[in-house]
Amino acid sequence: MDHRSLRNYKKKRRTQIIVRVLICGAALFAAAVLAAVLIPGNRKPEDMISNGEIKTPAVTPIDTADSVIPVETTLTDASEPAESAATDPSSAKTPVPEAGTDPVPEPEPEPDPEAMTEAEADPEPAPEADPGTVYLASLEGYRPGDVIDSDLIDKGNLKQYFSIREIQEGDPVYQRIYGRSFVNNNDIPLSGLRYLTMLHVNFDGQYQVGEMIVNASVAEQVTEIFRSLCGQGYEICSMYLIDDFWVGNGTDSDTNSIDHNNTSCFCYRPATGSSHISRHALGLAIDLNPQQNPYVTIRNDGSLSYAHANAAAYVSGRSSDTPHVITETDPAYRLFTSNGWTWGGNWNNPKDYQHFQYE
Repeated sequence: MDHRSLRNYKKKRRTQIIVRVLICGAALFAAAVLAAVLIPGNRKPEDMISNGEIKTPAVTPIDTADSVIPVETTLTDASEPAESAATDPSSAKTPVPEAGTDPVPEPEPEPDPEAMTEAEADPEPAPEADPGTVYLASLEGYRPGDVIDSDLIDKGNLKQYFSIREIQEGDPVYQRIYGRSFVNNNDIPLSGLRYLTMLHVNFDGQYQVGEMIVNASVAEQVTEIFRSLCGQGYEICSMYLIDDFWVGNGTDSDTNSIDHNNTSCFCYRPATGSSHISRHALGLAIDLNPQQNPYVTIRNDGSLSYAHANAAAYVSGRSSDTPHVITETDPAYRLFTSNGWTWGGNWNNPKDYQHFQYE
């Protein structure tokens, strides 16, 4: 085919396409006019198209120059109820033209207010979204020893349950400790101490509020260690100030605290069996679960001596398989020693398995 013939051929094709599109448009218009004349009620043609009472013309894509596009316009019988067309799915379908052809636009039906249901006219408000679990933001309002429901604890953000604050003369903590675990002295001023509130897991697996007084220099470190232990579910029997077990002096009160398996830190007193002040007097030593981790003295004959009867089962044959027993594989041992603390269980004699101190 030469250049001129090709140009004539394309011109002829364009003319055919235009003519066929015009024929489709004329068919739609004719169908709308007939519907307006034949169907009573003076109903709108676009409503009848959307209801399927007037079928839109089928458009066959053009494949060759000799193709013929059939145009079909079908009207429903005016004597039949309008519902018959609406219930016939095939009567409301319009063939989708293939790519490359111009689709015939379909007018949008206007909503019929009378057909709206009561629910559509006055929809019910959507239900409010479930706010989800509400966690405690802090331990404010809780007292040491209070047990807290596990569902209220944000286990991914335990830091908010650990706080550090200064002790001021006259405040409630000062009134508890003055003249007892704290006395005026030349070794540690009140300003050198910090009061900690800490969450821990007790021996029943419950979250419980604990408290401790430590040296200000290690306050941040201690809260981080106990926060890590809490996150691991490490169990601590109880954590109260030694003043809750006061019986007149620091040494006997320390004994009473240990007999109640209480974990504590500060108490201005001499070291056990010595006239020198203890690291506890500076807030730099912590006794952890003392019943399961007793203070043991090795006699010359190799026998073992211990002061607390409740610790008898934990004096010898100590193993990490026994609950709450501290060994070198224990999480508390690893946390304290990795932060510069030493463990009394590594002493030659005596062995103070409950004792961690900061040098």
